[in-house]
Amino acid sequence: MADRCDDPLFGEVPERVPLSNAPLVRVLGQVKFPRIAKISEETYIADFQEAIRGEYPHFQHDMIQGLDIVLVGNELKPRQLTTFVWRFFDASRALRVSLGPDAITLETGKYESRNDFLARFEFILEKLFETIRPSLVERVGFRYVDRLQASDDLETLPELVHPELLNVLQSGLVQHIDISMTEITGTTKEGKIIARYGLAPPQYSHDPEMAPPVSEKSWVLDVDSYSTNCAGQSFDTQMLCSELDNVAARAYAFFRWSVTEKFLERFGAK
Repeated sequence: MADRCDDPLFGEVPERVPLSNAPLVRVLGQVKFPRIAKISEETYIADFQEAIRGEYPHFQHDMIQGLDIVLVGNELKPRQLTTFVWRFFDASRALRVSLGPDAITLETGKYESRNDFLARFEFILEKLFETIRPSLVERVGFRYVDRLQASDDLETLPELVHPELLNVLQSGLVQHIDISMTEITGTTKEGKIIARYGLAPPQYSHDPEMAPPVSEKSWVLDVDSYSTNCAGQSFDTQMLCSELDNVAARAYAFFRWSVTEKFLERFGAK
């Protein structure tokens, strides 16, 4: 079995070990580009919808409310923003494509492999370039969320997860701790990484969109790896897929640094 990555931020990425029963909750890949305001218009994105409709026949839109801070005179004032995001789903609704004014995202709760995911994303990016033609790239990112919720796994957490991520939980107090969540942001060889991990109580989630709450106590590892190395470059599908592969590999390196060989065995290492 491949060795643990000693340096998850800059070191060599370990050989991938497929898991037949990986505890993945959600996987997401995203490419950000300079804002295209007309994406909010249904007629403007109609050709894109038609280009992917064979693979993603379900179509809807969401309105996302948010706040922006703007300078008015000498004062900073909040301004409410409404963003249209177009959603496209495959026939089983296991895969979701989200198109907003400044980003295209592919996500799934039924992840098969990185190669399969990137092949699907490549198709999406090709159709986006053919129809909407974003000219430049700002950022690419890849995010994995794993969750352990079986009582046996929580009881043996120190055997599954390395002590660097457990803090007080490694003392055998898991059953008495209600919540213990940590967030770190660091620099990597490819760009940046944000990792959120820890013990969550029932009906709690640090990010309900990515990890919907469950009825049991759970331990979560959420790794978000992204790069701005391609910022300002032309929107090129092959370059983007290569960059996505790189940041996904860095997220995997952090995952492998976090878990033990017993974790890999527990979840079906092949």
